[in-house]
Amino acid sequence: MPSSSWARRCAGLALALLVLPTTSLGLVACQSEVDPSASSPERPSRDDAQATLASHPVETRTRIHRVFGRLPDARRKAVRAQVGSVVDAWWEASYLGGSYPRSDFPQAFPGFTKAAERRARSDKALLTNQTQGPRIDSVSARHRMIALDILATDRQARSATASFVLKFETGGELVGTTTVRGRLFLVRRDGEWRIFGYDVAKGSTR
Repeated sequence: MPSSSWARRCAGLALALLVLPTTSLGLVACQSEVDPSASSPERPSRDDAQATLASHPVETRTRIHRVFGRLPDARRKAVRAQVGSVVDAWWEASYLGGSYPRSDFPQAFPGFTKAAERRARSDKALLTNQTQGPRIDSVSARHRMIALDILATDRQARSATASFVLKFETGGELVGTTTVRGRLFLVRRDGEWRIFGYDVAKGSTR
């Protein structure tokens, strides 16, 4: 029977008046072991899955879930592309990119604010492949999804919550599927989107 393990970590950084209704204000931190909510679906053989992934790279699907306030369509599309790029950059730096096996992730948090990066560095076991990296030879994405809730004032996007699911296959000593899911809290500063908080769960099925 395949084994699975799940861990969760959340950290939010206070940012008055620029947080979506789904975001909790203030500084919070929590950690717990949780069971997956549903059993994993039957998967194809390892060789078939790797061949499919190699011939059909998985692209990130980013959509807008809700907009609070008025925001023109053109700006909605810009926010979708910009925030999607920020999330993709973190995934590539922390999970999907680089050469394996490895345990060093020195640039794991592009797009994070300085305060959020300091916090995230203490959560590298969850927010990167640091712990399993030395036992992995390859990583291949299976599913990349982002749904955005956007807060707008004066027809400008001010903050966003990015709910996401990332699934990837690992090869080597650790063969299996890892799922990372949760929310990233972002604010627009000086024309750029930055991650200032997160609520993330990570689980593996071997």
